[in-house]
Amino acid sequence: MEQVMKKKLVSILLIFSLVAIGAALWQAWQAAHLEDELRAIDYRTQAARLVELSLPRVCAEMETLLRTEQEKLGKTPPIGKVNIPMPRGGKADFNAGFFLLSPAMLQAPVGDEDFARRLAEAPAITNTIRRKAYNPSAPLYDPNEKQSYDPRTQLPVFGVYEVLETDLDKPMRLTGAPGPFFAWNYGDTLVCMRSVPTSHGAAAEGFVIDAAKLSAHLLPLVEPGLREPSIGFVRRGEAANLAPLPMVLRPGDKVELPDTAARREALRGPVISAWLISILSIIIVFALLVSYSRMEQRRSDFVSAVTHELRTPLTSFQLYTEMLQDPALPVHKMREYHETLRRESLRLGHLVENVLAYARLTRGKQRERQDVGSCAELLSALLDKTADQLRRAGWSVTITIDPRVSLLRLRTDLISIEQILQNLADNAVKYASSDHPSMTLHALQTHRTLSLRVTDNGPGILPDMQKKLFRPFSHSQKAEDSRKPGIGLGLALSRDLARSIGGDLTLERTSDHGTTFLLTLPLGE
Repeated sequence: MEQVMKKKLVSILLIFSLVAIGAALWQAWQAAHLEDELRAIDYRTQAARLVELSLPRVCAEMETLLRTEQEKLGKTPPIGKVNIPMPRGGKADFNAGFFLLSPAMLQAPVGDEDFARRLAEAPAITNTIRRKAYNPSAPLYDPNEKQSYDPRTQLPVFGVYEVLETDLDKPMRLTGAPGPFFAWNYGDTLVCMRSVPTSHGAAAEGFVIDAAKLSAHLLPLVEPGLREPSIGFVRRGEAANLAPLPMVLRPGDKVELPDTAARREALRGPVISAWLISILSIIIVFALLVSYSRMEQRRSDFVSAVTHELRTPLTSFQLYTEMLQDPALPVHKMREYHETLRRESLRLGHLVENVLAYARLTRGKQRERQDVGSCAELLSALLDKTADQLRRAGWSVTITIDPRVSLLRLRTDLISIEQILQNLADNAVKYASSDHPSMTLHALQTHRTLSLRVTDNGPGILPDMQKKLFRPFSHSQKAEDSRKPGIGLGLALSRDLARSIGGDLTLERTSDHGTTFLLTLPLGE
């Protein structure tokens, strides 16, 4: 069950990490492309504004050009004349040609017969002119549409077109005033025409416009901020803005934008912040995963170390208790076994006390007990007890107390200090053994603190071990010493205990001739 829960927790952490990293990167990408999006908005806004400013001038010029050509046709179309004269003033360069299309025939001014021939060869254009002469809103001619014939005249009828006179040889006459000019396009052909009522039916008079040449007259009037403007026919989904022609003024792809340096400068901060937040999110997620991995490793090390340390004394208890049941056991052996059991019980008790104390500190629980008194009175018993522990292990101990210390008062937790000194002594016995092991316990006053300097004459601590000296479950010596009793919790617990009572425990120095730890404690009021 524990393994299943652990896998679920790891899966949840991984999913959360991937989602967090993905969201952070997406936000950073959005911020990085924010300037491009704002530039596109600026382009659309500026293009629409410049087109809006250009349209009045362009439309006015276009109306002037068209009105000039329309006025050349006059108010009375030459209905019934065989030869149509070229209007006074000729035709403009954008005018492809004038035409008059009646129910009987297609005519062009004298001298423009080639234009009339080209127009007659375009049935889609001529048939659309016929139907729009009858009804300006009639649809464009579709070459695929089915044609019908008038049974009286046997002439084709194109949609809404109607023939009023069956005898086309009769003279044709004007029966009313011409209608207003209107424009339409079929493909690339642009026609400007008006409907003319005649005795034979609706005729059409007008001219065909060369859209490219007309655009050449209009584009110079466009705002210079539009670098590549164009004028073209209306596409599907567009609305004409050059009425009455079915044409559109388009801004093109290059539009002169106002200076955006200030905006870029303003955006630089949010963009950098977004990237920093993304990087920070990745670092935090990575740190959480590493922290979780280390926590799991520490938990595994803790279980392994405690299990090993508990197994050793329990094995000794089982072995020696079985031997003590032997009735023939000599008395001196019995005393030896009892002493061994006592040492193992003390060792087990020390182990359990360290584990419980570390657990309390990890959960943030501290002892609320405060011991108050003179430094000499409180420290003497602790130092003597530590010295007795070392002497029983075969060590020589020297205790020195600075005379000024006797004048100071101390407010602290003696149980925590005792446990710290006991751990330091226990480590010295395990790792700092020599031919003549010795330790010096020196109490002295420093700036607003009381310091206890603990010095042994052991082999010292290797440099690569010093970095992780106060980490939980790490040993202070080389790898082969890790087989010695202990779970590597003593120094970590000692530093945490010292800091929990307002002091600190540090490694002052270490060399081949010994190691010195410095325990600092705050003084009382």
